[in-house]
Amino acid sequence: MRIQHNIRAMNADRQLGMTEGILGRSAEKLSSGYKVNRAADDAAGLSISEKMRKQIRGLTQASANSEDGISMIQIADGALTEVHDMIDRCLELSVQASNGTNSISDRQKIQDEIDQIITEIDAIKERTKFNEIQVLKGIGVYAPDRVVRSLFPVGSLPDWVECPSIKYENEVDGETVLFEEYTDGAGGRHVAASMDFKEFSNDTKADLYGKGFSTTCCTCDKFYCVEFTSGTGAQAPVISGNSFVFKLGIDDIHSASDLVDAIIQLTTSNTGNPGNPDDHFTVLEKDAANPNKLWVYDNRTWATPTPSRGEGLFAAGVMYEMEKVIPGSHEEPLQVALQVGADTGNQMILKMATISSHALGIDNIDVRGGYIYERQVVRTSKGEYRRLTVQVSGADQAIRAFGNAKDKVSAERSRLGAYQNRLEHTVDNLNNVVENTTASESRIRDTDMAREMVLYANRNILLQSGQAMLAQANQSGQGILSLLSA
Repeated sequence: MRIQHNIRAMNADRQLGMTEGILGRSAEKLSSGYKVNRAADDAAGLSISEKMRKQIRGLTQASANSEDGISMIQIADGALTEVHDMIDRCLELSVQASNGTNSISDRQKIQDEIDQIITEIDAIKERTKFNEIQVLKGIGVYAPDRVVRSLFPVGSLPDWVECPSIKYENEVDGETVLFEEYTDGAGGRHVAASMDFKEFSNDTKADLYGKGFSTTCCTCDKFYCVEFTSGTGAQAPVISGNSFVFKLGIDDIHSASDLVDAIIQLTTSNTGNPGNPDDHFTVLEKDAANPNKLWVYDNRTWATPTPSRGEGLFAAGVMYEMEKVIPGSHEEPLQVALQVGADTGNQMILKMATISSHALGIDNIDVRGGYIYERQVVRTSKGEYRRLTVQVSGADQAIRAFGNAKDKVSAERSRLGAYQNRLEHTVDNLNNVVENTTASESRIRDTDMAREMVLYANRNILLQSGQAMLAQANQSGQGILSLLSA
């Protein structure tokens, strides 16, 4: 027996301290609801949990953003519904005005109502807002007036028809035009394109039915297309203004070389110039070294091919329609970028509608007008031109204009409806991800209260037991005193 050290008391005190620490942390978990209250509780779990928390909060806000986007779309769609109704009324009035039983004063009253409706359409564009954003009013854009050519759907050639080409950026209007450089026997260089029909045979000719190619000259505005059809022989070209449409029956053609010859013969002009319809600058020519290859090029030479509209750049393989002027000042639809995810780049672009009388093409409607003469040009069987006139009244034009306007509004509403459906799916998916990520994060951070209560009760008993043992250990010195007293 010793009196300098009470080992039993020291051991009991150490165990009691450990129990008190564990019991304190258990009480902290029970009172806070978290089993990870500091990084030391679970270093790896804390890192994983914080990443999940970032995702949860970001996705929760993204879901709210998507709901805001749906609200904006619904406001726009509600306004377009009214525009639809107003256009229907204008169409009804135009049909009424086209009836010959109406007097001049009757048409004037009809025109007055149409004017008021059109004014209201423009007013709706200005008044329809979401969070002070005018959702139906586009962004004004100013740019110099420019000339464009839109693609003409002729039908692409089959894959086995080789059309080698390179890309060149047209600096005049920003169009990307496909072409290659062609060198003729005299060393002249042309902006050109080629088609190699090397695999043409009786077995493949059906691949060409309904397909074709087109060319256009940018300086003389004359262009033509060649379409391959079933049957035999060439049809008389269909001419409309500067457009020449040739159809070639190829059932009696059995080789690629004969096909190239037939194309050149088909496009021979009245003056006998091969491959040069109506004597404009575009020329078709067979490759001297490859009889299966057809060249289409501009019949002018220069030292270096320069893609300038003034020098007659053209494209082959696709056809450009008649050029049209796009006004420099116009409105582009408002584009809204919705953040629909927790990370960069998780955006959805909403292209809102631009609704105005000008955009819908109904700003100059006048049902009171008399007859307007529209000229058409056709070709007779003798190759002569004959001009026809079509009588179109102001009311007839209004019927056509309001019909087109209704189609435009329907297309805008259809696009907005598709956006809304997509956003609703987005919201459902985001909510699902948030729910399941929260469940996973909860397993890392949250206290299992039932399990922790069992542990707390156990540790509380250990604490009381430790306190009792410490008291017993402290009583051991009484035995030494009894020995001394004896």
